[in-house]
Amino acid sequence: MSRIAGVLRFSLLFFALSPIVFAERPITVAPELLWKIQQRADLEYLAGEELRGRGVDDDSIDVAAKYIANRFREAGLKTDLFQDQPFQKLEIPVGARAGEFANNQVRLQITPASQEPQGSNEQRQPVLDVVETLGEGMNPLAIGSVAGDYRGEVVFVGYGITAPKLGYDDYANVDAEGKAVILLRKEPGMMDPDSPFDGTKTTQHAFYQTKVENAIKHGAAAVLFVNDPGSIAASIVMAEDQIRRETVRRDAMRKQLEELPGEAIHLRETLRKRIESIGPIMEGLSQELEQCRRGVLATTEAGGFPVKISRSGIKNDKNKLAIPVLSIARDTIDLLLSRSLQRSLVEIENTIDQSYQPRSTLLSGVVVDLRVELKPANASTSNVVGEIPGRGDLASESIVLGAHYDHVGMGGYGSLAPGTVAIHNGADDNASGTVTVMAAAGLLSKRLQGIESHRRVVMIAFTGEERGLLGSRHYVDHPRFPLDSTVTMINLDMVGRLRDNELTIYGTGSGEGLDRLVENVNRQYQFDINPVQTGYGPSDHQSFYQAGIPVLFFFTGLHNDYHRPSDDFDKIDYGGLTRITDMVCDVTFQLATRADRPTYAETDKRVRIRRQRMAFLGVSLEDKPDGVVVSSLTPDGPAERAGMNSGDALDRLGNKVVQTKAEVIEALRTYSPGDSVTLHVTRESQKLAINLRLESRPTP
Repeated sequence: MSRIAGVLRFSLLFFALSPIVFAERPITVAPELLWKIQQRADLEYLAGEELRGRGVDDDSIDVAAKYIANRFREAGLKTDLFQDQPFQKLEIPVGARAGEFANNQVRLQITPASQEPQGSNEQRQPVLDVVETLGEGMNPLAIGSVAGDYRGEVVFVGYGITAPKLGYDDYANVDAEGKAVILLRKEPGMMDPDSPFDGTKTTQHAFYQTKVENAIKHGAAAVLFVNDPGSIAASIVMAEDQIRRETVRRDAMRKQLEELPGEAIHLRETLRKRIESIGPIMEGLSQELEQCRRGVLATTEAGGFPVKISRSGIKNDKNKLAIPVLSIARDTIDLLLSRSLQRSLVEIENTIDQSYQPRSTLLSGVVVDLRVELKPANASTSNVVGEIPGRGDLASESIVLGAHYDHVGMGGYGSLAPGTVAIHNGADDNASGTVTVMAAAGLLSKRLQGIESHRRVVMIAFTGEERGLLGSRHYVDHPRFPLDSTVTMINLDMVGRLRDNELTIYGTGSGEGLDRLVENVNRQYQFDINPVQTGYGPSDHQSFYQAGIPVLFFFTGLHNDYHRPSDDFDKIDYGGLTRITDMVCDVTFQLATRADRPTYAETDKRVRIRRQRMAFLGVSLEDKPDGVVVSSLTPDGPAERAGMNSGDALDRLGNKVVQTKAEVIEALRTYSPGDSVTLHVTRESQKLAINLRLESRPTP
């Protein structure tokens, strides 16, 4: 669990199940527009700050589940499916949590060897004696052993890196065998573009796991991580921003409360409870801000499970070892080094960063006494299931329409913004798919009312997808309706960023006739469909496909906001989302009503997830008989500034040989804005190599 998420596990379950809307008089909205307005409101709620990223390790996931269940009921779905509820409960492992307070602490002492006791029965008096306790100046890290203690010598090993190819080794001139090691986060020269550690880009040497593995290989008995100034500053900004957000939210609700008429008793009480709930949240955030200032990492911030390796060098050695690993306050280590080495932590860091030479040393006279305890952490969560009952001859068969509603919460596990503690709202991933299922529930309920024979449609909002498809696997292992009578599963994951009218649909080869069905339905919608035959892939449809069920997976493509805090609802293409919803409803309706069912077919297990085109080259291209040619250039675009001309024949983009416009477009999908690329062109029989930096595509 991320640091701030840890203090926000206050009960949110009394929050209203839908956003509050105030109106003095009823507003008439055309039925064909009403669901689109509701779909947008649903998405903005699920991807809003209040639901804190819908992480399975946060109580807000239950709020999201109740909201979805309420919308299923409003759509007319049957929801009394699991002990009269729509919730299929399951337990999800989420790594570890800190154990007992008394079993997690660190004591650091300095006793100079030259100090003699004044009497035969007297102990040497330490010149430094610091105790750090759980949640204040230390936290056990889940990448270490679940329990352990150590008392003994301490070695400062700088960044804890061994990189022979770079001629750098923090362990070269020290003996860490059987000792605790203090090591720094990141790697030398993080702000130096000429750093041997790949400039300002992070290399594997900076990873927590790499550092812990290296410490174990060198015989370390325990690891004490020290946070870096940049990460600390960023976490402080985020914590302060979160406090500001909560303050703004509280003030807005107070204003709403003042404006509500006295007779709006229910709404007033709901608002009062919401306002009251912010008090403990603010108190917890203030405590977390202090922990951020001291640079103490959250228990799972470095990873959720222990790093275990063997020292034997034998590939399949079963005697793998984990050691105690903890995060300790930066100011405490600064004090320790200042007293022990007469140099501050910043001075030592700067020396290493400027010289790229290790400054590792045994801390003479320093003794550490530490204890850590971790306990398994499980989250109780639920799939949300609703049913449109079947009718007539097809009533015993099922179509599943699903999407996962969980995301990565405040960061940490699954986040592609390492070290970032901030709400990952997950608007596209996967509030977009969830609200598509919710909208389809209402549309299909009405559409199937007059049909005499149709299959049941099972709507499922899956939990635990971000932890490894756990919710969908649980349903497949414990199906509410028989799998052998489940005809097709349709999955919606990241369908909110339609761009260039491109819609990828996986699984078109997973069942006989699915490709033709998609093609026929799309004649009305005219999407630029990218059909992919395989039924495999990193989303919930795979759980069903592996159980022998044909699948379709709708997807608008990866983008640079994926699993980052920037995946917000203001970037959703709502027009595209409603078009996709309409098409999904048509496909589902066809599958629910046709007499025959798709026959399961084996497909290739290899899956390539398609990226959106985010990088901008700044050229218009034309296919010619002998290759692809630049027909025009965007004024002052990347290509023009780099010296490309109209008429240049494009031979290679980076290492990719290109012969058509389509191949250039596909090659560009692998690049991001800011990337450098070499274009190999032919200009009047002369071969040229043109280097340029790609930019962000202009907003349509």
